[in-house]
Amino acid sequence: MVDRLPLYVNAVGAVSAAGIGAENLTKCCPPAEKEMALASSPNRSFRVFLVDRSDPRWNTWMMEPRLRRAGAMAQFFAEAVRQVVENVPEQEKSRIGLIAIFNNGSIGHTVRFVAGYRGQGRRFASPLLFPETVYNAATSHAAAVFGLGGPCSTLVGDESAWIDGIRMARVWLRLGHVSTALVVAAEELTPVTLDAYYSARWLRRKRPFRPAEGSAALLLTAHSHQALFEVQEAPTNLPYRNRQELVRLASALAADLPPNVPAYRTAQASWLGSIERAALRDISLLDPYPYLGEAWAVSAGWHTIRAASLLSERRTEILLPIWGTTHQLSWLQLRRIGSTAGRADASTASAERIEATKTAPSSPFHERGS
Repeated sequence: MVDRLPLYVNAVGAVSAAGIGAENLTKCCPPAEKEMALASSPNRSFRVFLVDRSDPRWNTWMMEPRLRRAGAMAQFFAEAVRQVVENVPEQEKSRIGLIAIFNNGSIGHTVRFVAGYRGQGRRFASPLLFPETVYNAATSHAAAVFGLGGPCSTLVGDESAWIDGIRMARVWLRLGHVSTALVVAAEELTPVTLDAYYSARWLRRKRPFRPAEGSAALLLTAHSHQALFEVQEAPTNLPYRNRQELVRLASALAADLPPNVPAYRTAQASWLGSIERAALRDISLLDPYPYLGEAWAVSAGWHTIRAASLLSERRTEILLPIWGTTHQLSWLQLRRIGSTAGRADASTASAERIEATKTAPSSPFHERGS
C-alpha cells in the first residue's frame, strides 16, 4: 500500500569515514581505509572504514554528561541529530518525533560490559551501565540531550529499514502526531561485528566490500517551505528468503520503476551488485560517489543524501534502489523542489542548498545511457 502524503527534507546530517557533516559525503576522493582485527583471531585483520575519532569536535560528546558512559554509536547518533536540529527553534523541538534505526546496535557496548564483568567481577555490573546494552539507549540519549518532545521509536533491520523509518515518519505526520519527524541511523564497527561479516563470507579478497560505521539523518516535514528536496511515496518493502527469490523480486521491482528517471547505484560493492546491474540494465545510471563502505541503514542514508545532491534543473528526479543485504528491498524516488513535474511550491533556490555542498565546482560523475 502506498501512502501519498508529500514528504520534504528540511535538513540532513551525517558522520562517516569521510568526515563530520553531510558535505563530506560528496567529496571526490575516497576516505582512507584502516585495518581492524577479528575478535576471534587478533592476528587476522581486514580493511574497513572508520570514523576519525581524533577530531577534536568529538570532545563535545565525550564531555556530555548524558553520554559519558555511552559508546561510539551513541555519539555518532547524537552528532547527526545535532546537525539537523541546530537551526530549529527550541519551542519547535517539543513536537519533533525521533525514529532511530540500527542493526548491530549496542552490541559493541554489550561486549564491553560482559568483558568487564568477567574480568573485574560483579562490582562492574552497575545498573548505571545497563541502559547502554539495550537498542534504544542512543534514541533515549538524543531525545533527552536535544529536548525532543515527540514520540520516539527504534527500528532494527538491514538497509531497507531506512525505508521503514521514512514510512513511519510519513504516518506520524499524516496522523498529526508530530510537526516534524527525525529519521536517524547509526552504527559502530567493532571486532565482534567484523567477525559476523567474516562468518557470512562477505570479507573476500576479490570483493571490494568494506564494513563501515557512522550515522545519517533526515529532518522530514509535510511542508515544502525551506525544503532541500522531496521524498516521494515508496512501495511496500519486498521481503525475500533466498537469492532466487530476491532475483525474481528485483526483476519485478525494476518493471515497476518510473520510466525515463535515472537511478543512483547503491550495491556495487556488495554481493547484491550483480543483481542490481541486471535489474537496472535498461535504466540510465548515475555513477556513484567514492565508496564509503557498508553500514546497513546508515549506508542507505548516505546514499539518499548523495543522490539528492545530484538533483538539478536538468535532472529533477532520481530513483534510489535500497537493497537490503539480509531481509528485503525497496526504493525511493527523490524530486527536486520547484520542478515542473513536482507538487511543491517552494522557491527553487532552496533546493540548491544541498547541491552547493559539493566540494568541487563540477561533478566528475556523469550519467550513463540515454
